[in-house]
Amino acid sequence: MGSRGVLTFLHSSSRGILFLVLLLAGCSHFYQRPAPPPSAFVSFPPQKVMEKGNYAEFLVENEQALQNCQRGTECDVILFNLGFLYAYARSPYRNPAKALQYFSELSKRYPQSPWAFQGQAWSVLIKENLSAEENRRQLQANLRSREATIRSLREQLNRSRAIDVEIEKKERELLR
Repeated sequence: MGSRGVLTFLHSSSRGILFLVLLLAGCSHFYQRPAPPPSAFVSFPPQKVMEKGNYAEFLVENEQALQNCQRGTECDVILFNLGFLYAYARSPYRNPAKALQYFSELSKRYPQSPWAFQGQAWSVLIKENLSAEENRRQLQANLRSREATIRSLREQLNRSRAIDVEIEKKERELLR
């Protein structure tokens, strides 16, 4: 059946309309979208360490690569990896200050790298997290201070009540 015959079939029957809808929705083998080439996917370098959990090996590997790194030969990825390793909450090497150092160096040395942009996003999140953590510590200290003040005031109130009870006893004894 030629293209004209297919169009006539599609227009002349309700099954044809259903076929067209299913075809356009990708539910038919008549037309398949080509799969994107593997190079179209940008890999996330720390993904393997996140999956396998071999943080020590990942750290050594990237520190050595950084020492041997020639400017422009994937140095941006290495700096991102190290920043990520120190930023990631599940990493045993978590150290937000070190992560910020690596992400800052990445942004300075490779400002147009996509990893520098991701490093900047991580830096903002780390700084906001550190700020929130500091606020939480201050609020906890403030709460502990207020709780101590409340305990002290309750003790004073109890002593004052005890004194009032003693005074009432003495007044009753004097009135008898």
